[in-house]
Amino acid sequence: MSGTVTELKIAMQQMLDGKIEGPALLRRLVSHNGWRIPIEIDGDGNRRPVFVKDTKDQRFQLLFTDEPSYQAGAKVIGPAIMSERYVEMKGVDLFASLSDESDVAAINWGAPPEIFFKQAQYASLRRWARAARVEQTLNSPTPDLKLLKHFDAYYIVLQKVEDGYALTLAPDKHDRKIAAIFTAEDTLQAFLKDQRAGQIAFEPITRAIPGEHLFDDLKDLGLDGIAFNYSGPVPRRMFIASLASSVMAEK
Repeated sequence: MSGTVTELKIAMQQMLDGKIEGPALLRRLVSHNGWRIPIEIDGDGNRRPVFVKDTKDQRFQLLFTDEPSYQAGAKVIGPAIMSERYVEMKGVDLFASLSDESDVAAINWGAPPEIFFKQAQYASLRRWARAARVEQTLNSPTPDLKLLKHFDAYYIVLQKVEDGYALTLAPDKHDRKIAAIFTAEDTLQAFLKDQRAGQIAFEPITRAIPGEHLFDDLKDLGLDGIAFNYSGPVPRRMFIASLASSVMAEK
């Protein structure tokens, strides 16, 4: 779900207008591949992001969605702060490495729609970037098993059973035992919405679990397969059950 710059800007405006919720915007931010990040070069030739200070001494890092927004922002902010130097970054790299050197990440400052994220929100942006990386590798011909293993928070759905809790399985017309695993909040919620539409007969209990613990458990459940993001909005990915053992064999 990379989408276009126009779609991203529409989502930003919808977020400002209260028409969509955070996950819908965050996914678009981390999936966008054309970010422009203003930089400065110090006397030793090192590149550093440009920071702008306000009257309260808060440091704003400038992020722009595309070239027109960068140029419009540069006219407003001025050449004394923004030179013509910038780097282009993919969203997964930008937001995964967002630095705590800044207090606020300012998106399209001077080129509305503008959105500002406070440092306290950086952890969520970083997590969405990590989730996007996992989704990318799941959709590749040879997924990075080490990345799958060390992803910090998959989502699962549990249900209460007589002797404790059981993992909720993905629907399967062949009655195979297929684990339902989710990489992000929106993929989890899409599954729960589908299951509620099917009038599930239990109260779902959701949990976040690190990859190392998840795959260690999955390899011992006697599964027939593993389904990631069964109900979208990203592509569903199905694997044979031995994936869990292969992941756990990674260092």
